Amino acid sequence: MGRSGKRKPNLTDPSTVADQASRVVVSFRSPEADPDTDGGWWIADSDWLREKMTESTYLRYLRWAHAGPIAVGDQWEEFVNCGCASPEDVVLRVERIDGGSSIGSETTIELVSRKAMVADGDNSADEQF
Repeated sequence: MGRSGKRKPNLTDPSTVADQASRVVVSFRSPEADPDTDGGWWIADSDWLREKMTESTYLRYLRWAHAGPIAVGDQWEEFVNCGCASPEDVVLRVERIDGGSSIGSETTIELVSRKAMVADGDNSADEQF
């Protein structure tokens, strides 16, 4: 996905994070898609991928992998296991933060497609709610 080497693992326990956000909205897109247009999209806006990303195990993984301080506009390269050895690469982007400034064990993570945000005209990652 464009970077060589492995990402350093986040060893922060989400239950120990201070200033936990109550809710974080995270968009997802294909690594090949332009984040600011609604063209060039593929599988990353499909219902079955969204279903896999909203499973409790994946959301728990995101809380552990990204526990700690976050900011609107942060992006993470991830993948989603879609079964039968068919992972799909995605880019996750922090779009909104409600309360607090960190992801912790009590933070609700809401996933939305970046395509839907661009189509709705909600593509400004500068606002923090």
